[in-house]
Amino acid sequence: MTTVFVHDNDKTQTVHCSDGTQGVMQITDVDSAPKYDFKFYGHAHPGFYLNANQYHSGEELKVDDVLDTEEFQLKFV
Repeated sequence: MTTVFVHDNDKTQTVHCSDGTQGVMQITDVDSAPKYDFKFYGHAHPGFYLNANQYHSGEELKVDDVLDTEEFQLKFV
């Protein structure tokens, strides 16, 4: 499982992962609710998005990629 370290705020930011990789979390408004969109540099991990009720420290999710399924956990810092 890869832990994604993120600041607990509603700002676009660089995120750091437990395996040393990095990415970006962008926030967009969808129907007046925030959507948290995660993309990783160099395609190290598959991208994913969370809605507001999923965006909390400790959230675990599985993301299907073309070749594999990857597990993530959010950790607020």
